[in-house]
Amino acid sequence: MPGVRNFADLRIWKAARQWAKDIYRATQQDPFQADRRLVEQINASAVSVMANIAEGFGRGTQGEFVTFLGYSIGSLNESQSHLEAAYDRTHLTKDVYQRLFQAGTDLRKQIVAFLTSMVRPGTGVKNLRKTKSWTNEVWELYERVSGQQRPELYRTSDTRPPMHDSVP
Repeated sequence: MPGVRNFADLRIWKAARQWAKDIYRATQQDPFQADRRLVEQINASAVSVMANIAEGFGRGTQGEFVTFLGYSIGSLNESQSHLEAAYDRTHLTKDVYQRLFQAGTDLRKQIVAFLTSMVRPGTGVKNLRKTKSWTNEVWELYERVSGQQRPELYRTSDTRPPMHDSVP
């Protein structure tokens, strides 16, 4: 997550937020809005997707973040189940239902891909590696091939020979 300082910087959170807004707009239309219980349930579960992403991010450990991403997927599944019920009750047209359901499926794929990138061996926040600059790699190759040290001007603090104090 280089560059991510806040949960709102996460692409998956932004996508979850948009999905929750789209579901909310659909629930405000007739005849959907008359089914108050279903409206409350689907809006709560859709908002829970983004809330779980945010809460997991804020927990501070990769393990807890992974757990909350799992909760987020559970809330997403719940929301899609509510979309099925809304369609069955003819609260949504086929086009609106399909668009919202597919957006949820796409969001799940994004969350799973993000989650996978965090737990794959050698990946994730705790395994970020410092990489060498291209310049240092070229100079190291020069030193290895030529058998000479790079000029002083191009030495970095980690490539300079150690200073020895001379004892008089």
